[in-house]
Amino acid sequence: MIVDNKLSRHIKIQIAGVSSLEDSVRLINLGVDGLGFTLRLPSGNHDGLTEEKTKKIIAALPPLVGTVLITYITNPVEAVEFCRYLGVNTIQLHAPVEKGVMTEIKNLLPNVKIIKSVNVVNSSAIDESKNYAKEADAIILDTYDPKSGRHGATGMTHDWTISREIVETCPKPVILAGGLSPDNVAEAIKFVKPWGVDVHTGIENADGTPNHEKAAAFVMSVLSV
Repeated sequence: MIVDNKLSRHIKIQIAGVSSLEDSVRLINLGVDGLGFTLRLPSGNHDGLTEEKTKKIIAALPPLVGTVLITYITNPVEAVEFCRYLGVNTIQLHAPVEKGVMTEIKNLLPNVKIIKSVNVVNSSAIDESKNYAKEADAIILDTYDPKSGRHGATGMTHDWTISREIVETCPKPVILAGGLSPDNVAEAIKFVKPWGVDVHTGIENADGTPNHEKAAAFVMSVLSV
């Protein structure tokens, strides 16, 4: 089914890198739709977040909150077991995965939605997004930093012209990430017209914790479009 990525309704907002219940509740109260918990990454834990702590945070959250496991897991059985342990309702896969992996996850865990990341390095991201969209429930467009080797959380934007074409041609919801901040997210939404936006480093303090003033400004910028 083709999903309308146009600006006909509220732009969904995800904040990634959440690591405490207090921060989670404050972000929910700002109007954030999804909370991203980064676990099992190549670089290790973010802001001291552990798997046990994440499970407790998610269990304490109110209903109707999007809880997203952001991970580099590529094995479907591991992904399913981890989602069940944490109690998340969405998994965001950042590592490349082989054809059929996401379908296997969905068959084993049909109530959990899958977001697949695509790094917008060049125009090849257009076909990559279409291919992943055959199995994923949504696509998130992020930035690759060749200097650090990071696939996301780079604080860098990418070519929004390519992102806009992906939004126009992808049959699944498209979330825009990569270097977004309160200062540029409104411009990005107007140009790319995504279904949702994601921010991580753009609203963080130097120690990696969310800056709630920046988070509030980010939400207000999104709602202003």
